[in-house]
Amino acid sequence: MVTVEIEATFERWQAAARALLSDGIAPEGVEWRERPGAPPAPRASKFFRVPPRFLELARQAAIAGDPGRWAALYDVLWRIVNERRDLLEDRAHPKVRRLHGLAAQGRREAERAEQQDVLRMEAEGGGAASFVPPGADLATLAAAAKRCQGCPLYRDATQTVFGRGPAQARVVLVGEQPGDQEDLRDAPFVGPAGEILDRALTEVHLDRATLYVTNAVKHFKFVMRGKRRIHQTPRLSEIAACRAWVEAELAVIKPETLVCLGATAA
Repeated sequence: MVTVEIEATFERWQAAARALLSDGIAPEGVEWRERPGAPPAPRASKFFRVPPRFLELARQAAIAGDPGRWAALYDVLWRIVNERRDLLEDRAHPKVRRLHGLAAQGRREAERAEQQDVLRMEAEGGGAASFVPPGADLATLAAAAKRCQGCPLYRDATQTVFGRGPAQARVVLVGEQPGDQEDLRDAPFVGPAGEILDRALTEVHLDRATLYVTNAVKHFKFVMRGKRRIHQTPRLSEIAACRAWVEAELAVIKPETLVCLGATAA
């Protein structure tokens, strides 16, 4: 029996699992233990390709508080690599059902943790609220937003992307967040999503110049894949942190119609 001690993160489990697979150690020969400060596993001598869906479920399951999750994840991984690469397609398989159950538990626990973060942030007066100048016009708000550090997203984004449009706009469109092109060009909806929006506005005979267009989150959240920046959905706490900017924009414009483009904006 091999005892594996890891810090309770997906990345540490993944590194240890790779090393175990490289050594050909089956799940029944492994005892998993969590230990804060445990050193990372040695670099694996082999690499294994697994379905992206497994990695997605494993990341979610890793958040669950179930102490048996690491063994369950390695059990499924071992079977995918050594027995059935299409194992995840068999939803009736007990190991697959267990994996999905852990992933669902992880999602629930992550959502509860985010809700607690939001409540704590609001109670402490955190987020963007302290960066928003009271009673300011749109130009002053936009300038102030450039200095916003109300959530960690400002660290990696190129800049704050504030809303665009006239203060007297009767319609306000609120999207999720700026994308790669918006982050580089400092304007909302100028990338691929903006092209779709422009076509939709043309079809309903709306002039974009008469609308105010903004986002629920003002910084681009992404993950690097090679040289590309790939969009990531903002967390609930990041949306809540940025809410003060949207509320300030709406307080100035007082639109007749507010259109939320997607679940995040809603």
